[in-house]
Amino acid sequence: MSDDGTITLVPSVHFSETHRRRVRATIRETDPDLVAVELDETRFDRLEQNDRPKPKELAQELPPATAVAYRAMQAIQRTVVRLYGLDPGQTDMEAAIETAAERDTDVALIDEPIVETITELSSRLGPETLPKIALRMGAMGPEEYVNQVDMLALPLKDVHHGDDVQPAIDHLRWLLPEVATVLIDRRDRAMAERLDVLRRDGYDVVAVIGAGHHNGVERILDELEMRAADGSPATTVPIRSPARSVTRIPIQ
Repeated sequence: MSDDGTITLVPSVHFSETHRRRVRATIRETDPDLVAVELDETRFDRLEQNDRPKPKELAQELPPATAVAYRAMQAIQRTVVRLYGLDPGQTDMEAAIETAAERDTDVALIDEPIVETITELSSRLGPETLPKIALRMGAMGPEEYVNQVDMLALPLKDVHHGDDVQPAIDHLRWLLPEVATVLIDRRDRAMAERLDVLRRDGYDVVAVIGAGHHNGVERILDELEMRAADGSPATTVPIRSPARSVTRIPIQ
């Protein structure tokens, strides 16, 4: 009989009130051993200290090209938040950590380090990126434009599964494959490998992840389970006991 634990994935939209409620309800109903969140140690520590990095600090902490890529990601995030009329100060990750703290449940940090993500992204983007995007957009036909409008019209409360946002992920992969490889594919694998370690260690886990990662993480978890004889990847999963009073979370 297997002593493996279980993984309950909660695909969510980071700044959606509906998804914050869904996250809280799932954790309370499931009563897991651990709550896993799409954060690394740096972002979790900033949350605990209520410390949002300023652009000047970033310039000191990161290589110049990496700091530029980081600020670009922040700008894209703010644009999406405003586009959907969401509250940029309240997130699903905040709800997950607060609920874990209320229940005296530890939190597993399953995302790869943000510096590694941004460094890899900056290495793939260059002066030729914008012309490539313009060419790809120029190649879009009427059907692609209609699909794009349909994606933006999807009510966030109707997002329950990775399939609901898969067209948007596919569009990103077509328009910006360099970005999708780093922000989606690479992090899907990093999170799935950490969750697999927790599962093999016997933990029952509720994992709160962005809906855009749902299908990829689920697929890789299935692959890792099929390769049980090979064991888990040599991956360390940071586990923290969150403070009961959680401040607003910096998902930058």
